Amino acid sequence: MNEPNKDLYDASLKALSNCGVPEDLAEKASEIVSKDNPNEPNLGRTNSEQETINQVLPYLNGGNSNE
Repeated sequence: MNEPNKDLYDASLKALSNCGVPEDLAEKASEIVSKDNPNEPNLGRTNSEQETINQVLPYLNGGNSNE
């Protein structure tokens, strides 16, 4: 996996937090995204890492909004 990209981590964390993703999940997902490798299958993510990303998706799709 790639070295973490701090700018990508920070941007991801901010975006996920703004979507209402719980802090611990947003931090985990942002760490994973910051290490993505576009030259690897599934961006170089393990199954466990992909499951973490999958947990974030409902927030991004508006499924867990507090409205």
